[in-house]
Amino acid sequence: MRGPVSITRTIADADLTSVRVSPRTTWQHVRLRTEDGRTGLGEATLEFAEADFSQRLLDRARQLIGGDLAGDPLEPLRRPRMDLTERTMLSALDQAVTDLKAQAAGQPLCRYLGAETADIVLPLYANINRATQDRSPAGFAANAAAALADGFQAVKVAPFDDLTPELCGTDDAQPLIRAGLDRLRATRDAVGAHDLMVDCHWRFTVEAAEALMPALRETGVVWLECPLPETLETLPDIAKLRRAANRHGMRLCGLETAGGWEEVEPFVAAGAYDLIMPDVKHAGGLDTILEIARLAQAAGTAVSLHNPSGPAAHLCSVHVMAALGTGERLEMQWEESPLFHQLTDPPPVVEDGTCRPTTSPGLGTSLRENAGALGVPA
Repeated sequence: MRGPVSITRTIADADLTSVRVSPRTTWQHVRLRTEDGRTGLGEATLEFAEADFSQRLLDRARQLIGGDLAGDPLEPLRRPRMDLTERTMLSALDQAVTDLKAQAAGQPLCRYLGAETADIVLPLYANINRATQDRSPAGFAANAAAALADGFQAVKVAPFDDLTPELCGTDDAQPLIRAGLDRLRATRDAVGAHDLMVDCHWRFTVEAAEALMPALRETGVVWLECPLPETLETLPDIAKLRRAANRHGMRLCGLETAGGWEEVEPFVAAGAYDLIMPDVKHAGGLDTILEIARLAQAAGTAVSLHNPSGPAAHLCSVHVMAALGTGERLEMQWEESPLFHQLTDPPPVVEDGTCRPTTSPGLGTSLRENAGALGVPA
């Protein structure tokens, strides 16, 4: 439960640290410091970010200097209908502000957000996609087996490389779909009876996705994520596809880049998804996620956070999931980079496919001072 802010409450400084961890991923971290030296941490990692993203984020962070934690120092930055880039910047700053507020209240972040206790063990599932540089079926199978050896009970893959909705229905699509199914079958052989989950990254049309259903059922897929582009125009097709997925023993999941409830509500009202996936990096704030989750679950839609993230956003997601108490597994980007375990102090503790919230006040971790020097060359 939220307690009073009792420490010095003025934001005195802000900085940004970027760490390139792979050819496709740069983890972006923003820090806000109060006059008494407390530091709040947020992650703003955004794939395919524009070249000026880091500078724009830092400029916004510096606008908060002089702001008072007793109020809402982010209020001048909030606007209706923000795009993904703007929401990602706001989300990182909100993480950092909320970290500071939870520290001020003397509570672990999950308790500050409403969890009854921080003594919670959260089950994770392993997203092995970015770790799988060998895109052969054998490469997928090897990493799936390694994730199981680490204690994970469920594995998610994104096997349909290079497919697009525009290609679906053409002769060029069929080899790509067959290659994806070959990867998927090899992964199933590796995971045995454990849960197999598939992320499609919006690559299909409704016709192509429906045609895929029998093969997914035969492979034992239990989770089908983001098969179609998510717009109000495609919403009826997504709802149709959910019914087909359910008939084939799968849950349909999505909305990882959505903002506030106003964006999510039409999909929930239409019964488009069994489960939605707000992201602490993109939704626009932690209170926004709490609202989305409360309203979605009241309408019968499950919630599990999207979390292909660095250690800061991962730990923030652990705290938020603890506060939500959904009972769902939380995503973890498995073995994208060894820096996941080196960048923060303390690092996230992942044991046997589970993670706990930290119990010290706030997020419970800080960015190592040499973090910016730890990345790989561009």
